[in-house]
Amino acid sequence: MPKTILLVDDHEDNRVALLAVLEREGYGTLDAANGRDAVELVRQHMPDLVLMDLAMPVMDGRQAMRVLRDDPRTARVPIVVLTAMALSVDRDRMIAEGFDGLLIKPCMPPHLLQEVRTLIGPPEKAAG
Repeated sequence: MPKTILLVDDHEDNRVALLAVLEREGYGTLDAANGRDAVELVRQHMPDLVLMDLAMPVMDGRQAMRVLRDDPRTARVPIVVLTAMALSVDRDRMIAEGFDGLLIKPCMPPHLLQEVRTLIGPPEKAAG
């Protein structure tokens, strides 16, 4: 069974492009357009990783991350910031806030896949 990644971004074009990269690599995928939907999907499906945009309607990425970190069931799901705000975002600050990594958009496929593999490994779960 492939590892599952939830991609959260309010821009559909970004979701479609990055989902295609992840699926082509063999990962299972879920997607959401805002933080509130992301929180619900994490609770329902417990993905192996969340790639979370910061600036979104309804609930932004920081709020969604805090909700997930405050819930014992979802507190350990890795969450990587996915943002175009490279100049205003500091990786160390993001990690101090509770995120597990940072990717700057536009995110090139090799960088995306390297970050994903670093956090959760290859697409297939080990048999056991």
